Amino acid sequence: MSGTGAGNYELSTTEASAGSARITPAPLTITAKNTSKTYNGLAYSGGNGVTYSGFVNSETDSVLGGTLVYDGSSQGAVNAGTYAITPKGYTSDNYTIGYTNGTLTINKAELTVTANDASKTYDKVAYSGGNGVTYSGFVNSETSGVLGGTLAYDGSSQGAVNAGTYAITPKGYTSDNYTIGYTNGTLTIGKVP
Repeated sequence: MSGTGAGNYELSTTEASAGSARITPAPLTITAKNTSKTYNGLAYSGGNGVTYSGFVNSETDSVLGGTLVYDGSSQGAVNAGTYAITPKGYTSDNYTIGYTNGTLTINKAELTVTANDASKTYDKVAYSGGNGVTYSGFVNSETSGVLGGTLAYDGSSQGAVNAGTYAITPKGYTSDNYTIGYTNGTLTIGKVP
């Protein structure tokens, strides 16, 4: 090599070092699908599948390692409410995987409490209370023992004295897992023969 000012120096050249390029993993987001169920007294497990955002070149989940599994507060959830479905378990050398929770919603079951009919003959005594109730809608062999509150009675039957028909209205129960509907029964006060 020669050129202006080179007289005082011995110049040498080296081959350019081999170039290198770094390929960084692409971001991939895996989102658990939402799902819902009606309260049935049984623990929830698993999930409802996932969606993917970020695959390149028409790739699919077949290029991922590991196995999709679910975690979060949804696993083992029994009672009505909302819970997190957390996907996890995949691995990849080519994708940086991020997970997004889905939501499990457990809705209350429908429960109907119906007052039993009652009858009496006019006796000048005011009627109070009721004749018990029947239930329709309990799941998983549950009984009224799972209900909060106390069964009580209302309606035109309470305090009724004279012959006629009156409504026996049940009320008073509460529940986190059941939406309670009440159906009236009928009190019949008959005339004295």
